[in-house]
Formats: sequence, C-alpha cells, structure tokens
Amino acid sequence: ENFDRYIRLKILFIHQNFPGQFKHLAPELAARGHDVRCITLRVTEPGNWKGVQIYPYGIKRKPSQGLHPWLVDFETKVLRAEACFAAARNLRDQEGYVPDVIVAHPGWGEPMFLRDLWPTARIGLYSELYYSLNDQDTDFDPEFPKANADTD
Repeated sequence: ENFDRYIRLKILFIHQNFPGQFKHLAPELAARGHDVRCITLRVTEPGNWKGVQIYPYGIKRKPSQGLHPWLVDFETKVLRAEACFAAARNLRDQEGYVPDVIVAHPGWGEPMFLRDLWPTARIGLYSELYYSLNDQDTDFDPEFPKANADTD
C-alpha cells in the first residue's frame, strides 16, 4: 500500500548547487505531497522549483589570510556552514520551520552546525565515493593480488 498519502514530511535539502544530485528526488518528494525545501548558494532570491521551495544563502566574508595550510580548507567549510546556519535560523525563526529530515551534501561543510539548530531532525548525508579498481583503491598493497574486473 502507498503510505505517502498518510505521512507528510518536512524535508530540507542543503546543497550549494541545488538541485545537484537531488534533481529527481526532491521534486518527486514534493509531487507526493511532502513539504520540500532547499537552502542553496545557487540563487540569490527565494523561489520555487518543481514544487520545492528554494531559500538562498550567501557567504558574508572571505577566508582569512596567513592561516596554517592545514586550516585553509577547513575554514572555507566553516564559512559555508556559518552562512547556511544563518539562513536555516532565519527559516526557523521567521516561518517556524522545523524539518523532520535534512538531506545534505557534506562536502562543502554546509550541514556542520544544523544539529545545533534542529536537534530532533534526522540527517542524511549524501557522501560521494569515487572508487577505482585500478591503480588506487584496491591494488596498493602487494600482500593482496590485483583485482581483475573481468573475473572478480
């Protein structure tokens, strides 16, 4: 039986380039009657895309100069997370929005502080894995023979 008609979830997507990997999933969930929203860098004004409410966020400051090299990438993630958090806080404070589910791509840091804002929301992270059978991920250790994609 189709349970979509009984349950209406509040689903928040977080992705700097929305729709990205969610270009089919987000509108399908909206078409099934769920309250689907997104926070993204891709737009500058709120809008609607295929039933998904879109909310922009913008990074307010540039990365610091003279940081230790190991911190440079981390700081860019924190800056995105801070900006995304501010947009999410506005969504909560202005509209009373509390998502049931947050779906985010963690690669740019955006979801880093959202648990502090919505402690009861379920968070699903889309973690990409680039996997190679040759010369990287499986055949680096001489103790184990090289995999053969045709026979293994």
